[in-house]
Amino acid sequence: MARYLIAGVMLFDDELYEVSGTGSAVTPVVLGAAASRCFSTLLEAQGAIVTKKQLLHAGWERYGQQVSANSVNQSIAQIRRCLSTVGYCDYVVTVPRIGYKISDALSIERLGDSTSPPGSDASSGEGDITSLPVMLRDEVVLVSVKVRRCRRYLIGMAAVLLLNGFLAFAWQAAQLSSPLASAIELDYLPISDTPKQHLFSAPGLNITPERINAHLLKLKNKPPAFTALSSYAYVYVNGALRDNAYGYFLCRDPIEVSVSGCISYFVLDESE
Repeated sequence: MARYLIAGVMLFDDELYEVSGTGSAVTPVVLGAAASRCFSTLLEAQGAIVTKKQLLHAGWERYGQQVSANSVNQSIAQIRRCLSTVGYCDYVVTVPRIGYKISDALSIERLGDSTSPPGSDASSGEGDITSLPVMLRDEVVLVSVKVRRCRRYLIGMAAVLLLNGFLAFAWQAAQLSSPLASAIELDYLPISDTPKQHLFSAPGLNITPERINAHLLKLKNKPPAFTALSSYAYVYVNGALRDNAYGYFLCRDPIEVSVSGCISYFVLDESE
């Protein structure tokens, strides 16, 4: 992790993914992680040409991510927009059919490693890996990325299961003659109908048209693998604690009947 002084007037911190001016008048601008890794690679090249293949490796492949060459183009565009925001343009030069380079007119000074927060050390669980050999360092970073991705997936899945489980419990309680039956009522709101399918939203969800379309698209693109989606004429959309989580009750008959043939189903999209 390092900081770079560019042309004596602009700073780039590849740990904070931040581009800023040396004066306080310019508000720092944050780049994305992949774009920052590409920018660091260009700066380290000190004006030499960096191929698209090298940028793909630096930005994604070394972290276990597989993307198309178009991702490089998007990151370069993001870098240019960011530099333009802080008042500097045309610093990233396109080399046709080869790659990109930093303008020869720029001076680039590597200021060294970013400053660690006070009191941080290896015992905190976030030890400094910059002193490790390059191959081992890449492995450590890759494992860390995979652990964070797995943690996010498990948290999202647990949230959806918890919400769907509560709704299923409430629905079941409403069907039974128990003290809970009078206390819990489900009143799904109709959203739209098609010749073969009826769509409803959970009470209090206040679902937007955009979110409805997102739910329908996710269900179409990722239907249940163990049964045919067309066999469920009633789709009940449930809320979730995360925007990339999609929860449903899929029912053969209306959910309010005693035997409705419902299943609880959810989709967690880690690409969002």
